[in-house]
Amino acid sequence: MSGIILKVFSNADDVHLVWRHENDIPGCLGFAIECRRGDAEPKYLSNRVGFEDDTEVDDQGERLTSRSSQIWPFQRYDWTDHAADLGDVIAYRVVARVLGDDGKLKDGLSSDWSEALTLSAGCGDGVSVHFNRGYVLSQFMARYMKRKGITLAELKATAVVVSQQVDREVRAFLGGTLREAMLGIMGEVAESPSLELHAALYELSDEELIDALVAVGERAHVVLANGSVDEEGEDENAGARSRLKDAGCVVHDRFLAPKALAHNKFVVVGRNEDEEFSPEAVWTGSTNWTPTGLCTQLNNGIMLVNKDLAERYEAQFKLLAESGDVVSDDLLDSNNQPKRGIPLGDATVDSWFSKLSGEIDNKELVELVKSAKQGVFFVMFQPGNEPVRTLLKMQKEKNLYVRGVATQFTSTGAEDFKLLKQDPEEFFLDAAQTSGVGKTVGQWAVEGTASQFRTHIGHAITHSKMIVIDPFGDDPIVVTGSHNFSKAASTKNDENFIVIRGHHEIAMHYAINAMQTYSHYRWRAYLEEAERENRDPFQYLTRNPKWQRRRNTGETKRMLAFWLPPA
Repeated sequence: MSGIILKVFSNADDVHLVWRHENDIPGCLGFAIECRRGDAEPKYLSNRVGFEDDTEVDDQGERLTSRSSQIWPFQRYDWTDHAADLGDVIAYRVVARVLGDDGKLKDGLSSDWSEALTLSAGCGDGVSVHFNRGYVLSQFMARYMKRKGITLAELKATAVVVSQQVDREVRAFLGGTLREAMLGIMGEVAESPSLELHAALYELSDEELIDALVAVGERAHVVLANGSVDEEGEDENAGARSRLKDAGCVVHDRFLAPKALAHNKFVVVGRNEDEEFSPEAVWTGSTNWTPTGLCTQLNNGIMLVNKDLAERYEAQFKLLAESGDVVSDDLLDSNNQPKRGIPLGDATVDSWFSKLSGEIDNKELVELVKSAKQGVFFVMFQPGNEPVRTLLKMQKEKNLYVRGVATQFTSTGAEDFKLLKQDPEEFFLDAAQTSGVGKTVGQWAVEGTASQFRTHIGHAITHSKMIVIDPFGDDPIVVTGSHNFSKAASTKNDENFIVIRGHHEIAMHYAINAMQTYSHYRWRAYLEEAERENRDPFQYLTRNPKWQRRRNTGETKRMLAFWLPPA
């Protein structure tokens, strides 16, 4: 009998495990996952799904909701260790748990220990990739709010908005390495008199981030939009604008709203010597500089220490600063000339800005999607019809592995790419709209709903903008930035995005984040689907070893073929 093959993937915050075996394992009721952190003794991960006839209780007489995977094994072929953290040195082993002659579980086949890996945001070639943990609609936050006795509205007041009462521990948790990186950029500039930063920002209201810019003072140059307003002349960023100017920061007003949005969120860092600014690094991504952007929406950011790309973004900063409240001819002409093939180690970067003419950016994205050979992940906020329609069309035509989440699909053409239950025998969403657990399900706590989130927290749930194409192929592609992959982003707004080609490490970081976002919300979409069909969604562990045959059918078969194809 062949053994168990285990493959381990990681970014700065999560470790994703996928395993497979060729033949059925006699008596196998699942798998225990053993984890070794640093020099500590190995421990088994816990599972929150148990056997229905297991009536063990805790000291308070409550039925246990979590047990070692030796006792409640995982009846699946992938798992994400969310307890892994930045800097951990970690390795894993998967062990089949099989029924012995005495009816008790014992160890069966096992995988080899994976090579030890260190969780890091660094991807090599001067690049680091960062994500927050903005899963407000989650079991972690549901348990946290229950323990604290607070509502979603109170969570925003005590854990997100900076104040004397702020819960800094949960703010740091939700902000993840994304918040740390953004504060670190400004902290480094503030401490080094030779450094200077040039930023183009859509929204600026987070007190912690404003304080960090204020500390940079006159070496902070900011093109600051007026946010999203209903009337010309209104300014969502008035308070921040005043604080920056009072601190001596150089502020360039850019009021495009309400006709369009100055939607960038990028920073150029460089050195100013003899009154000449020399750009060295670029920060970009999806993150608005707001409490919700940092903590309660899913967002990403990427830092690239790359002089060529930094010079490209600095040129854009200057054009934006010079253009005032309009899109000048010079700005439009520059936007219409994307720069391709910027070297990044053995990889390359294409740099795009908008607004531009003829939707050439969206047409480029469609062609990128068409080039996919294996699969595509995406996380989006209110995307347009393209490239999403083509993306899901390619899934059918080329049998691509396509998994994605968007906070809200547009109404036009929605039925073309909201594909429910591709396999009639499965609860499965190819493209899941985000939601929460609206009522108690099995051992799951109430999380709230998307409607409640929008009422009490904010508009966006998944605010990231990323497309990952063939992340484990010969030519992986990552697209990220401020661009919402929509017509408005192309034809109206100030936007930026980059296309990173051929960088496997960056692609892995983004693929893991996109997959975890999809998995998180697929379960919640599954609950909604089950409720509509009047079916019980909660499934206990089965004591029938035939469960393992799912590896050869449906979603599990597709997942394994993508993440861990046979050699």
